[in-house]
Amino acid sequence: FLGEQAGAPREYVYASRDRHDESYDMVRAVRDARFKYIRHYNPGEPYLIWVPYLNKHPIMQEMWRLYMEGELKGPQTLLFGPKPVEELYDTHNDPYEIENLAGDAEHRGELDRLRKALDDWIEHVGDMSRMSEFEMVRLWYPDGKKPRTAPPLFVPICEENPGRVAAPEGGSYRGPLLVQIHCATQGASVAYTLNEGEDTRWLLYAGAIRLPEGETTIRARAIRIGYAESEEKTAKFSVEKAIS
Repeated sequence: FLGEQAGAPREYVYASRDRHDESYDMVRAVRDARFKYIRHYNPGEPYLIWVPYLNKHPIMQEMWRLYMEGELKGPQTLLFGPKPVEELYDTHNDPYEIENLAGDAEHRGELDRLRKALDDWIEHVGDMSRMSEFEMVRLWYPDGKKPRTAPPLFVPICEENPGRVAAPEGGSYRGPLLVQIHCATQGASVAYTLNEGEDTRWLLYAGAIRLPEGETTIRARAIRIGYAESEEKTAKFSVEKAIS
Protein backbone atom coordinates (compact mmCIF):
# COMPACT_ATOMS: atom_id res chain seq x y z
CA PHE A 1 0.00 0.00 0.00
CA LEU A 2 3.08 2.26 -0.04
CA GLY A 3 5.92 2.96 -2.44
CA GLU A 4 6.14 2.37 -6.16
CA GLN A 5 4.08 -0.84 -6.02
CA ALA A 6 1.16 0.68 -4.15
CA GLY A 7 -2.20 -0.30 -5.57
CA ALA A 8 -5.15 1.95 -6.28
CA PRO A 9 -7.00 3.21 -3.20
CA ARG A 10 -9.87 0.96 -2.14
CA GLU A 11 -13.39 2.25 -2.46
CA TYR A 12 -14.58 0.42 0.65
CA VAL A 13 -13.22 -0.92 3.93
CA TYR A 14 -15.02 -3.81 5.64
CA ALA A 15 -15.22 -4.94 9.26
CA SER A 16 -16.81 -7.81 11.15
CA ARG A 17 -17.10 -9.49 14.51
CA ASP A 18 -18.94 -12.58 15.71
CA ARG A 19 -18.16 -12.78 19.39
CA HIS A 20 -16.57 -10.68 22.10
CA ASP A 21 -14.89 -13.05 24.55
CA GLU A 22 -17.74 -15.05 26.18
CA SER A 23 -20.59 -13.32 24.35
CA TYR A 24 -21.89 -13.62 20.80
CA ASP A 25 -22.36 -10.36 18.91
CA MET A 26 -22.54 -10.73 15.15
CA VAL A 27 -21.92 -7.42 13.39
CA ARG A 28 -20.86 -6.51 9.85
CA ALA A 29 -19.85 -3.07 8.59
CA VAL A 30 -18.61 -1.25 5.52
CA ARG A 31 -17.50 2.32 4.96
CA ASP A 32 -16.15 4.55 2.25
CA ALA A 33 -14.31 7.82 2.69
CA ARG A 34 -17.40 9.47 4.16
CA PHE A 35 -20.24 7.13 5.13
CA LYS A 36 -20.21 4.15 7.49
CA TYR A 37 -22.87 1.44 7.44
CA ILE A 38 -23.26 -1.04 10.33
CA ARG A 39 -25.54 -4.09 10.32
CA HIS A 40 -26.50 -5.81 13.59
CA TYR A 41 -27.63 -9.44 13.46
CA ASN A 42 -28.85 -9.36 17.07
CA PRO A 43 -30.90 -6.14 17.12
CA GLY A 44 -32.69 -5.25 20.30
CA GLU A 45 -29.88 -6.50 22.47
CA PRO A 46 -27.83 -3.89 24.35
CA TYR A 47 -24.57 -2.60 22.94
CA LEU A 48 -22.96 -3.50 26.24
CA ILE A 49 -23.15 -7.27 26.23
CA TRP A 50 -21.57 -9.09 29.14
CA VAL A 51 -17.78 -9.05 28.83
CA PRO A 52 -16.09 -9.62 32.22
CA TYR A 53 -12.70 -8.40 31.01
CA LEU A 54 -14.22 -5.11 29.82
CA ASN A 55 -16.02 -4.64 33.11
CA LYS A 56 -12.73 -4.79 34.99
CA HIS A 57 -11.68 -1.48 33.46
CA PRO A 58 -12.08 1.51 35.82
CA ILE A 59 -13.60 3.69 33.09
CA MET A 60 -16.25 1.06 32.34
CA GLN A 61 -17.04 0.77 36.04
CA GLU A 62 -17.41 4.55 36.24
CA MET A 63 -19.73 4.56 33.22
CA TRP A 64 -21.96 1.96 34.85
CA ARG A 65 -22.01 3.97 38.09
CA LEU A 66 -23.02 7.16 36.30
CA TYR A 67 -25.69 5.32 34.32
CA MET A 68 -27.20 3.72 37.44
CA GLU A 69 -27.32 7.10 39.18
CA GLY A 70 -28.96 8.76 36.17
CA GLU A 71 -26.11 11.18 35.61
CA LEU A 72 -25.55 10.38 31.93
CA LYS A 73 -27.32 12.69 29.47
CA GLY A 74 -28.06 12.71 25.74
CA PRO A 75 -25.51 10.86 23.58
CA GLN A 76 -23.80 9.58 26.74
CA THR A 77 -26.65 7.10 27.19
CA LEU A 78 -26.46 5.59 23.69
CA LEU A 79 -24.02 2.89 24.77
CA PHE A 80 -26.55 1.54 27.25
CA GLY A 81 -29.45 1.33 24.81
CA PRO A 82 -30.54 -1.43 22.40
CA LYS A 83 -28.90 -1.95 19.04
CA PRO A 84 -30.95 -1.13 15.92
CA VAL A 85 -30.95 -3.34 12.85
CA GLU A 86 -28.87 -0.84 10.89
CA GLU A 87 -26.77 2.25 11.46
CA LEU A 88 -25.57 4.83 8.95
CA TYR A 89 -23.28 7.72 9.77
CA ASP A 90 -21.91 10.69 7.88
CA THR A 91 -18.42 10.67 9.37
CA HIS A 92 -17.54 14.06 7.86
CA ASN A 93 -20.35 15.90 9.63
CA ASP A 94 -20.69 13.46 12.53
CA PRO A 95 -17.21 12.05 13.31
CA TYR A 96 -18.33 10.62 16.67
CA GLU A 97 -21.17 8.69 15.00
CA ILE A 98 -23.99 10.03 17.15
CA GLU A 99 -26.81 10.63 14.64
CA ASN A 100 -28.01 7.42 13.00
CA LEU A 101 -29.16 8.27 9.46
CA ALA A 102 -30.43 4.79 8.54
CA GLY A 103 -34.05 5.95 8.80
CA ASP A 104 -33.48 9.27 7.03
CA ALA A 105 -35.14 9.36 3.60
CA GLU A 106 -32.58 11.87 2.31
CA HIS A 107 -29.82 9.31 2.79
CA ARG A 108 -31.67 6.31 1.34
CA GLY A 109 -29.35 6.26 -1.66
CA GLU A 110 -26.24 5.96 0.51
CA LEU A 111 -27.94 3.32 2.64
CA ASP A 112 -28.86 1.16 -0.38
CA ARG A 113 -25.39 1.56 -1.91
CA LEU A 114 -23.58 0.45 1.24
CA ARG A 115 -26.05 -2.36 1.87
CA LYS A 116 -25.23 -3.77 -1.55
CA ALA A 117 -21.49 -3.27 -1.05
CA LEU A 118 -21.67 -5.27 2.18
CA ASP A 119 -23.84 -8.02 0.65
CA ASP A 120 -21.43 -8.34 -2.28
CA TRP A 121 -18.45 -8.60 0.09
CA ILE A 122 -20.16 -11.24 2.25
CA GLU A 123 -20.82 -13.29 -0.88
CA HIS A 124 -17.29 -12.75 -2.22
CA VAL A 125 -15.42 -13.86 0.92
CA GLY A 126 -17.72 -16.78 1.65
CA ASP A 127 -18.75 -15.46 5.06
CA MET A 128 -19.65 -18.49 7.20
CA SER A 129 -21.20 -16.49 10.01
CA ARG A 130 -24.71 -17.79 9.41
CA MET A 131 -23.44 -21.20 10.47
CA SER A 132 -23.40 -21.86 14.21
CA GLU A 133 -20.07 -22.44 15.94
CA PHE A 134 -21.21 -25.99 16.76
CA GLU A 135 -21.81 -26.76 13.07
CA MET A 136 -18.54 -25.11 12.08
CA VAL A 137 -16.55 -27.19 14.55
CA ARG A 138 -18.12 -30.35 13.13
CA LEU A 139 -16.65 -29.40 9.74
CA TRP A 140 -13.21 -28.86 11.25
CA TYR A 141 -13.17 -32.11 13.21
CA PRO A 142 -14.40 -35.18 11.31
CA ASP A 143 -16.59 -37.35 13.55
CA GLY A 144 -16.21 -34.71 16.26
CA LYS A 145 -12.63 -35.70 17.05
CA LYS A 146 -9.84 -33.15 17.30
CA PRO A 147 -6.73 -33.92 15.25
CA ARG A 148 -3.68 -34.45 17.41
CA THR A 149 -0.57 -32.30 17.13
CA ALA A 150 2.39 -34.24 15.74
CA PRO A 151 4.97 -35.19 18.38
CA PRO A 152 8.20 -33.17 18.56
CA LEU A 153 11.30 -34.53 16.88
CA PHE A 154 14.87 -33.86 18.04
CA VAL A 155 17.48 -32.96 15.42
CA PRO A 156 21.15 -32.83 16.48
CA ILE A 157 23.44 -30.34 14.76
CA CYS A 158 27.16 -30.98 15.10
CA GLU A 159 30.18 -31.75 12.94
CA GLU A 160 29.34 -35.42 12.50
CA ASN A 161 25.62 -34.82 11.90
CA PRO A 162 24.88 -31.25 10.78
CA GLY A 163 21.11 -31.66 10.95
CA ARG A 164 20.91 -34.38 8.32
CA VAL A 165 19.27 -37.05 10.46
CA ALA A 166 16.87 -36.75 13.39
CA ALA A 167 17.57 -38.48 16.69
CA PRO A 168 14.18 -39.26 18.26
CA GLU A 169 15.75 -40.79 21.37
CA GLY A 170 18.96 -38.75 21.48
CA GLY A 171 22.47 -40.21 21.30
CA SER A 172 26.16 -39.52 21.91
CA TYR A 173 27.91 -36.76 20.00
CA ARG A 174 31.14 -34.85 20.15
CA GLY A 175 30.63 -31.19 21.02
CA PRO A 176 29.80 -28.53 20.34
CA LEU A 177 26.20 -29.73 19.94
CA LEU A 178 22.99 -27.89 19.12
CA VAL A 179 19.58 -29.57 19.15
CA GLN A 180 16.66 -28.35 17.08
CA ILE A 181 13.10 -29.39 17.93
CA HIS A 182 10.88 -29.98 14.92
CA CYS A 183 7.09 -30.43 14.78
CA ALA A 184 5.42 -31.58 11.58
CA THR A 185 2.12 -29.85 12.42
CA GLN A 186 2.08 -26.48 10.70
CA GLY A 187 1.57 -23.59 13.12
CA ALA A 188 2.27 -25.62 16.25
CA SER A 189 4.12 -24.22 19.27
CA VAL A 190 6.69 -26.35 21.07
CA ALA A 191 7.54 -26.29 24.76
CA TYR A 192 10.58 -27.99 26.27
CA THR A 193 12.37 -28.49 29.55
CA LEU A 194 15.75 -29.85 30.60
CA ASN A 195 14.45 -30.80 34.04
CA GLU A 196 12.89 -33.96 35.42
CA GLY A 197 9.64 -34.25 37.35
CA GLU A 198 6.18 -32.78 36.97
CA ASP A 199 6.76 -29.55 38.90
CA THR A 200 9.15 -27.99 36.42
CA ARG A 201 9.34 -24.90 34.29
CA TRP A 202 8.62 -25.33 30.59
CA LEU A 203 10.14 -22.97 28.04
CA LEU A 204 8.77 -21.91 24.66
CA TYR A 205 11.06 -23.25 21.95
CA ALA A 206 12.39 -20.42 19.78
CA GLY A 207 15.68 -21.74 18.41
CA ALA A 208 18.34 -24.43 18.58
CA ILE A 209 19.42 -25.41 22.11
CA ARG A 210 23.14 -25.58 22.91
CA LEU A 211 23.84 -28.55 25.17
CA PRO A 212 26.71 -28.60 27.66
CA GLU A 213 29.25 -31.41 27.96
CA GLY A 214 27.91 -34.45 29.77
CA GLU A 215 24.40 -35.88 29.74
CA THR A 216 21.26 -33.83 29.17
CA THR A 217 17.65 -34.99 28.99
CA ILE A 218 15.28 -32.94 26.84
CA ARG A 219 11.53 -33.27 27.20
CA ALA A 220 9.24 -31.64 24.65
CA ARG A 221 5.61 -31.45 23.64
CA ALA A 222 3.71 -29.53 20.98
CA ILE A 223 0.30 -27.93 20.63
CA ARG A 224 -1.59 -26.11 17.93
CA ILE A 225 -4.73 -24.13 18.73
CA GLY A 226 -7.74 -26.28 17.89
CA TYR A 227 -5.70 -29.49 18.06
CA ALA A 228 -5.16 -31.94 20.89
CA GLU A 229 -1.74 -31.68 22.54
CA SER A 230 0.95 -34.05 21.30
CA GLU A 231 2.37 -36.82 23.40
CA GLU A 232 5.46 -35.85 25.35
CA LYS A 233 8.78 -36.93 23.84
CA THR A 234 12.03 -37.44 25.72
CA ALA A 235 15.57 -37.72 24.38
CA LYS A 236 18.88 -38.20 26.21
CA PHE A 237 21.99 -36.65 24.72
CA SER A 238 25.57 -37.26 25.77
CA VAL A 239 28.05 -34.60 24.68
CA GLU A 240 31.75 -35.42 24.65
CA LYS A 241 34.42 -32.76 24.83
CA ALA A 242 35.42 -31.39 21.46
CA ILE A 243 38.83 -32.38 20.12
CA SER A 244 41.17 -29.41 20.16
